Amino acid sequence: MGSLVNRVRIARRDATDRRERVEAEKRGPSVQERQSELILFYERYEELVEILCDAAQYGPTPKLARSYLNHRDWFRDQYARIRPFLVSFLRMEPEDDRADAFEALVASDDLEGFLSTDDGSMISRITRTREALVLYGEHLRHLAARTA
Repeated sequence: MGSLVNRVRIARRDATDRRERVEAEKRGPSVQERQSELILFYERYEELVEILCDAAQYGPTPKLARSYLNHRDWFRDQYARIRPFLVSFLRMEPEDDRADAFEALVASDDLEGFLSTDDGSMISRITRTREALVLYGEHLRHLAARTA
C-alpha cells in the first residue's frame, strides 16, 4: 500500500513539474535570463564589429576571415533567439529591406564577400545595432528594477 501511495505522490509531483515547465516556456525567459543572454550577445557583437572594422582597414587576412566565420555562425544562431526581443529597439532604414542591420552584418558567406558587397552602410548599421543593444539593455534594467 505504501508503495502505491508513493507512486501517486511522485506522479502528482511530475504532473505539477510538467505544468510549471510548460507555463515557463510560454512566458519565455525571465528578465534576469534575458539580461545574461544580452551581456554575452553584446560581448560577441563587439568582437564581430572589431573584426569587420579591422578587415575594412587591413583587408580580409586569413586570421580575420577565420574569426569572421566563427563569429558569424555563433551570431546567426544566437540572434535568432534574441531577435524577438531586440528588433523592436532597432531603428529601421530603407537599406534594411532584405535583412535588418544585425542580419546584414553576418549575411555574407565569408569576410571577403562581406567587404566586396558593402554598400557603404556598414558604419550606419553598426551605429544602429549598437543603439538597439543599449536601448534593450536599458529596457531590461527598468524591468528588473520594477520586479525587484
